[in-house]
Amino acid sequence: MLQKKTFLTAFVLWIAFSCITKVTIIETNNLTLEINNTGFITGLRDKPGAKEYFPKGESAPLLQLYKDSLYFKPESFQYDQETNKISLQYHNGTKALIKIENKSDYLRFELLSVEPRNGIEAVVWGPYPTTIQEKIGETIGVVRNKEFAIGVQGLNIKTIEGLPYGDNAGGYFIDPLPNQQVPDSIKEMIGQKIDVDVNVTGDMPEYVRLYRGTTAVKKEFGSEIRFFARDYRLPRVIPVWEGPEEYKQYVEPIDVDFIGSAIALFGCPEEKTLDIIEKIELGEGLPHPEIDGVWIKRSKVPGQAYLLNEGDPYKSIKYAKECGFKLIHLGDFFQSWGHFGLKTKRFPNGANDIRKATDFAREEGISLGVHTLTMFTSPNDPYVSPFPSDSLCKTGSSTISKGLGRDDTEIFINDPMYFRHLGRTHTIKIGKELINYRAVSSDKPWRLLDCKRGQYGTTIGEYAQGTAIDKLTNNVYSGFYPDIHLQDAYAQRLAEVCNETGIDLMDFDGYPHGASSPTGHDHYAGGLFIETWYKNLDRYRLTCGAGTFHYYWHIYSFMNWGEPWYDALRESQVNYRVENQRYFDRNLMPGMLGWFTLNPEFRPEEVEWIQARSAGFDAGYLLRVDESIEKSGFRDELFEAIREWQKARNQKAFTPEQLDRLKNPQNEFHLEKVSDNQWNLYSVELFRDFEHKFRMTQTGEPVSSKFAFENHYADQPIKFYITALPVDGNKTATISNLTLTINGYQSITIKKTLKPGDRVMCDGKSIWLCDFYWKKLEELKVSGLSSFLKGQNKMDVTSDFSGDKAPVLKFELKVIGDPQLVGR
Repeated sequence: MLQKKTFLTAFVLWIAFSCITKVTIIETNNLTLEINNTGFITGLRDKPGAKEYFPKGESAPLLQLYKDSLYFKPESFQYDQETNKISLQYHNGTKALIKIENKSDYLRFELLSVEPRNGIEAVVWGPYPTTIQEKIGETIGVVRNKEFAIGVQGLNIKTIEGLPYGDNAGGYFIDPLPNQQVPDSIKEMIGQKIDVDVNVTGDMPEYVRLYRGTTAVKKEFGSEIRFFARDYRLPRVIPVWEGPEEYKQYVEPIDVDFIGSAIALFGCPEEKTLDIIEKIELGEGLPHPEIDGVWIKRSKVPGQAYLLNEGDPYKSIKYAKECGFKLIHLGDFFQSWGHFGLKTKRFPNGANDIRKATDFAREEGISLGVHTLTMFTSPNDPYVSPFPSDSLCKTGSSTISKGLGRDDTEIFINDPMYFRHLGRTHTIKIGKELINYRAVSSDKPWRLLDCKRGQYGTTIGEYAQGTAIDKLTNNVYSGFYPDIHLQDAYAQRLAEVCNETGIDLMDFDGYPHGASSPTGHDHYAGGLFIETWYKNLDRYRLTCGAGTFHYYWHIYSFMNWGEPWYDALRESQVNYRVENQRYFDRNLMPGMLGWFTLNPEFRPEEVEWIQARSAGFDAGYLLRVDESIEKSGFRDELFEAIREWQKARNQKAFTPEQLDRLKNPQNEFHLEKVSDNQWNLYSVELFRDFEHKFRMTQTGEPVSSKFAFENHYADQPIKFYITALPVDGNKTATISNLTLTINGYQSITIKKTLKPGDRVMCDGKSIWLCDFYWKKLEELKVSGLSSFLKGQNKMDVTSDFSGDKAPVLKFELKVIGDPQLVGR
């Protein structure tokens, strides 16, 4: 075999010739890349270890062309070593010219031209397959195992993740981890995508994986990484899914082409992944935000627990300090979404009042942040009412086929396609009037039926035949969106809000819209929005949001999903919260557990359940706290538990074995402060779901309930909680002479009559009657306290009931293990 060796600046290019093929080998510091003479990648090797990560039998064109749902692969590859340009020839006669630069740590590819166009709609970088499957970063665009990482970074907002046609949103897949069981009825569906809505079901099955994008995707052979760029100058009609319904949306042409699309390809030892991405950001002019001189991806500020309080910001500072938190989320403080006015009842002087609060908080060492629905547009916003903007986002347009008078309630239109999807408000725009309609007629002439004229405070008008009529796009809160042009004003205004008020967090809820943008311009529109906001800031702000995409990864600080509204604390979206930690890990993001509420009914056990997960996953969370916490009988203990757990977590006080146990939502713990830097960690077991209630018995037979459990720890004083719950809403029926017999020989009789809403607590020392929020009302004197023994225990419960509507008693029995000293 004849070999030719050519030395180039910054790298060595080996070209091997044979009678069959020619292979170009390009080497960075850590990656060896092979490209054959048809423009296909044939090798991806770990340069130091010479391990091949390109899967056998797979093909990987350096660049594909896309038109009419067809992909065109290159047929020939030429490299000009003097200009560092690659030429790819395609069978349709098109030639693509790519500039390649070796940056030592990565390879930079930029598309210079595609000529002749021949109707090409988009270009695709790759997809690039690898054998790596351990950690697939669907947002960051990096796949990793324990030894090596291979990644691609888009270098501008026009170079976006996924493929030009199909689903780029990721989704839920039946993909069990080892030791997770899949029901027999769906085992044949392993690997398939399924519909899950955790905001409806309250959680997801543990055997389901959630992938939040398609920058990198799992394959049987390992994984593949894929990017594309589109010619947005071409008009398109795209399918959009809203629940089970598909409708069509017209995508307005804009002056953005795929020429200039660029990527950085790299391979490196796994532990150097962030180092290489940082070099790419700095070398390519990508966003590289810092806090206090530290890159946001290395800073310890993201990933911390923080407070939500939607009331008085000055009072919320007190709660934040009691928790040991440094950030307060103020919730939404806007007059409306769109113009984002700031003068509200909460802040009557608008930006000035908010600035005073942020300045005061900063003096206390605390930052304030705000929530917004980003591009959601309120129906009462000036972009809608009384003179709707011509730049509201449209599903599509037509013209009226007959003149429209002021009193007409049917509108004749030429094309009904975009109007059949009613959306949430059935709203069309004609001139400066907004109109709601019931439906589209089922036959020609096409008509919008039962029209309600002059909606949202707009003025009823008269319109000539041929006047344009637009179907507006709704958000999920029955408002509207801006189009691709108006969204810049939203981004600039939200940056202005940050600059005017001094807030330190912008929570971009409601965006991006699924896999792309409500305007239909894929993640290009999302990148344009966030880049516009970022470039208009006077300094960097923490940012999070409802969704992620590749370019946004460089800017956002953290993401925080999981909500408490759907079930009890230990059941609400628990699998979903845990699954998110896997996402954060594979995408090199700080862990966050989602939102929780500090309910005044909580006992220390509830708060410590949250804290144990936080410590185990090294994950922050949002804690909603308001003045209702003052009702709590455990108020001070709850705040102390939060402070001490977070302090221990941030000091890395726990061992790897302890961290594994802390991650398990089934495990309960208690942390007790020993000194400023040491704590005792106790394992706890709560035996729940025991209840004592009225039932019919034979004459003279007492109503008895029997509980049994196993205490895995040492003998210890009895501890329990009892809650009296009403039956059928009856608030007057009672229970009296409550007797607890432990293991057949230790008895406690509570003579106090209990009514619905009462609670009883035994802390191992005393028994207390408490109100609904566990505030102690009265010590209940008993002859002596019993003990739970190591091993099997039984409890028999008897009482007198006032009738069949007497309250049900819910019991929780508690045992605690020996302490383990943690910390330094």
